[in-house]
Order: sequence, then structure tokens, then C-alpha cells
Amino acid sequence: MKQKVFRNWYFLIVLGIVFLQLAVFLIAGESHTFIGVHDNLDIHITDYKLLKDNNAFFSQGKTIPLLGGIDRNFLLSEFYAYSWLYMILPNFAAYITGYFLKIFIALFSGILLGKDILGDKYKRYEWAVVLFSFIYGLLPLYPAFSFSFASLPLLVFIIRRLKNSGNKIYYLLAFLYPTLSYFTFFGPFILGYIFIYFIYLWVKEKKINIRIFTAMILMSVSYILIEYRLFALIFGSGQATIRDTMVIDDLSASEILHSIFNVFVNNIFHCEDLHRVVVLPLFVISFAAINLGHIKRKEYRQLCTDPFNLVFLFIVGNCIVYGLYNNHAVRTLFEKLVPPLKGWQFNRTIFFNPLLWYVEALIAMIRLSDHIASQESKKNRLSAILPFIPKALTIIVLLSVIGTQSLYNDFFNTCYVNTWEAFNGQKSETLSYGDFFSTDLFEKIKKDIDYKGEYSVAYGFHPAVLSYNEIATLDGCLSYYYQSYKDSFRNVIAPSLSESEEARNYYDDWGARAYIFSGSDYGIWNPARTVNVDDKRLLIDKSAFEQLNGKYVFSRIEISNEDEIGFKLIGEYSDANSPYTIWVYSL
Repeated sequence: MKQKVFRNWYFLIVLGIVFLQLAVFLIAGESHTFIGVHDNLDIHITDYKLLKDNNAFFSQGKTIPLLGGIDRNFLLSEFYAYSWLYMILPNFAAYITGYFLKIFIALFSGILLGKDILGDKYKRYEWAVVLFSFIYGLLPLYPAFSFSFASLPLLVFIIRRLKNSGNKIYYLLAFLYPTLSYFTFFGPFILGYIFIYFIYLWVKEKKINIRIFTAMILMSVSYILIEYRLFALIFGSGQATIRDTMVIDDLSASEILHSIFNVFVNNIFHCEDLHRVVVLPLFVISFAAINLGHIKRKEYRQLCTDPFNLVFLFIVGNCIVYGLYNNHAVRTLFEKLVPPLKGWQFNRTIFFNPLLWYVEALIAMIRLSDHIASQESKKNRLSAILPFIPKALTIIVLLSVIGTQSLYNDFFNTCYVNTWEAFNGQKSETLSYGDFFSTDLFEKIKKDIDYKGEYSVAYGFHPAVLSYNEIATLDGCLSYYYQSYKDSFRNVIAPSLSESEEARNYYDDWGARAYIFSGSDYGIWNPARTVNVDDKRLLIDKSAFEQLNGKYVFSRIEISNEDEIGFKLIGEYSDANSPYTIWVYSL
């Protein structure tokens, strides 16, 4: 029994790390868990809270008290598996549950795919498949769509099994798969790559592969059914959205090349896979060794067919698409070919690269293991330790993922900030989940001002904090809403935009963050424990604010020009468990 346990040492590592992380999050709780705010706490977690508070997950024609009152259809679909967590559990518990489920999905999917590809050889390489699947599950990728990332190996498994067996269960799985995915980030690309594979098989086998074609149709139908709200907005509303007016940079040829190189090395913050730390150097060495070996053995055809090189070409292709998105001519051609997708970011093929980078690392470790095994007859003093080198390198990759700071590396950030606070005996400027939302403080404020659902704005912090605390907002963050509201809200913030060119460009050229700007302190909403600003004016247009039925301003800054703009101070509020001091003003 003991021998069997130690033979499966890699599962012990997986279980040990999972239980360690679970213990950290359970002990830390909401008040000491540090979760990435940007495009996370300030959008998606709050959106799910809005849906739950308004009983709107499955509602039709419901108005959500965000951005002055928007159609429920603008928020996330109720048919995604990640959404189900927030229907059932409190938000913080749902988020942490999602964190561990995406690890399980990646691990389970990777093992299934590994067994399917390796067949009888699987047991020999099980340690590598298990550990790299686990590492992929640990990557600090975009949390709201973590199931989409984690389930990509499962998608490949389903397509492979359909091609090779045609078992009816895999048609069902193909149809259900989009519940783990997310259409606007992954759907069109997944369908596009399956279509390319379909064409490849057609050319290669000189016949239509009806199984792959059927899977493609089933998944397309599933995505449409799941995203029926989005398609209703795109094809049925007849109204322009902010996507129609968003301005994208038109980069020069040299800037595009720099963008391609940068994303090759670093990826982007939504899918910061940390491959640059260990995997990229490992890739460079492996690439040279594998291809020099082919050349030495005069295996020139292998240079084009080696799986390691094919995956590399896939990575490079995604990087090139990312760079070309910033070319006006390419983007315009795309928008003319598919007008409904104007403003849609077709450069999101880059989201496939985290999986591809770690597939490269897995292939490299398998090749290294095979090479060492082939040298067993050449006995020397290092023979006893050579088989451990691939395993040691894999552990180093694992540690590099756990131990590198990044926006969404919640485990690292939670351990680091709590350790820093313990050693320094003071609070960090970084806000915990509980700090950020400060529910006790806002309950106190709402009770004191007798809040009854009036529309409000936030100044000096993210309006998501108000939304999370069931305060209706004129401001907010959403990447897709009607242009007409963007224009109306612009009238409210026109005084600040006239003083700050940076804020004006940010809002007019993008507009997903309809926030109250400062005339001099850009990004005044950045979450931090202390707020230090010299300019304490609130620059908004009172008449435009009234026209949108606004009443309250919740501010982290004591406003210096309240009389001038026609607002009066209702009260100043603080709480021992909150980093905020909130001044509430009213018309």
C-alpha cells in the first residue's frame, strides 16, 4: 500500500497544494482574502450579485439598477456553469468554489486527453500529464471565464473521440460543452478552429467527416441558445452600442511587430499565464535541442510535422492575429465582412496560448524523459539522478506559477499581503474582498439616510461597491451597453472631461467605464486603503445628473465645491472594519 502511494507521488503533490490553498482561503475568509479587483470584483462578481439581488437570473424584460437602469439581457447568461455557482452560493463562497472547480476541470480534462492521446504509454508519463494539467488549472487566468480556459483540453478530447469512435455520448457532450465556455471570448474561435480541422480532414481523407461537421453544428446551436440574450441585443434591438464608437489604436508596422513580440513573451493580463518565468526559457532550450536533433539525423520532414513545432506555430499564429487586430485596414476588412461583429475583438485567439505554452512544456518533459531512458545503457556517475531531472524541472514550473505575483494570482496575493501585514504590524494599501465591498458600512449608511433605491454615483472608488451593496447607480462598468446612455452620462461628467484630456480620451474612445472622473487625478477610483488628492472638487453637471434621476453622491473625498455645484452634505460615515470614510451628498 505504502509503495503504491509513493509511486503516485504526483497526486500527493496535487492534493497537498489543493488542501493548503483551501486552508488558506478558509482561514483568511472575506476579510483577509486578497482578490484581483480589475475586471473582476469591479465587474463580474458585482454583476452576479445584481442578478441575485434582483431575482433576475432567468427574468425577461427586467431592468437592472446599473447605468441608470439597463436591460437584464446585457448581463451574463444564466446557462453558463460558472453562473450556477452564484445562483446557489453567496458571492464569496461562489468565487472560491469556482477557483477550485477550475483546477479540477483542468486536471480531469488533461488526464482524459492524456489517456486518449498516449494510449498504452499513458502510465509511463502519467506523472507529467497530471502535474502539467494541475499547473494549467492553477494559472491565474481571467476568473470569470476560468472554466472556459480550464475546459479546453476537454473540448479537444470530445472532438478526438467523435472523430475516432462516433459514440453518441460525445455528441451530447459536444452540445453541452458551451455551458463551460463563454461565447464572446472563446465561442467563435473554437468553432473556427473546428471548421479548419473539418476542412483539413476533408482534404486529407477526400470525404466529408460528418461527425465533426455535426459536432460543429451542435455546438453552434448550443452557443446560440445559451447566448440568446446577446443575440437578441445584436440582431433585435436596432440600437447602436458603445462597441460601434470604440476607437482602436492603428499601430505602425514596427509597433505591430513589437506588440506581437510582447504578447509572445508576456501574454496579456486577462490570461497572464506566467510562461515567461520558467516555461519560455525551457521552450527555447527544447526547441533548439529537438530541431537540431532532426537536422543532425537529416529528418527534414520532421521539422514540419513534429508536434512540438506545430504547437509553436499555433502560438505564433495567435500572436500575429493579436498584433494585426491593431491594424486599421485588417480590422476594417473584418468589420465589412461581418458587420454585426463591429467592435468585437477577434484578437482573442490569444486566449488559447496559455494551454499551448504548457503543452509545449509537457512535450519537452516527455521528450527529455525518453532521451534519458534511451541512455540507460551508458552508465556513469549521474545515471542515478538523471531520471529525476524532468520531474524536478516540472516541480520548478509548478512553483513558478504558485510563487509569482500577478493580478489574478489570488493564493499568492493572499499569502503575501497577510505575511506583509504580520511582519510590518500595519494594514497594507491593498484591499481585501471584505474591505473592498465594506457591506457593514454601507448598510449603516443606507439605514441612516433612509435609502429607498434612488440612483446614485460613486466618487473616489468603484461604483461596483455601491451596486454590490444594493444601491442603484448611474455609473458602472460594462463593455456592452447602448451608445445613447453613454452620450447622456457624458453630459453629467462633461465638466471633468473638459479639464482632463486623459479622461476625455478614455471615455470617448472606449467608454466601458462610465465613471465620475477627476479633473486632475486620473484613475481616482483605484482601490487603496488611503486616498490622497489635492484637487477635491467634484466636476459634474447638476442638471444632467437630475435628468438621469440622480440623487446621491457617495464620495471617498470630502468635496470642496459642494455649494457651487448645488449639492449638500448629508453625513460623513466610517466603520472600524472598513478602510473607507464616505461622505454622502444629495441634491
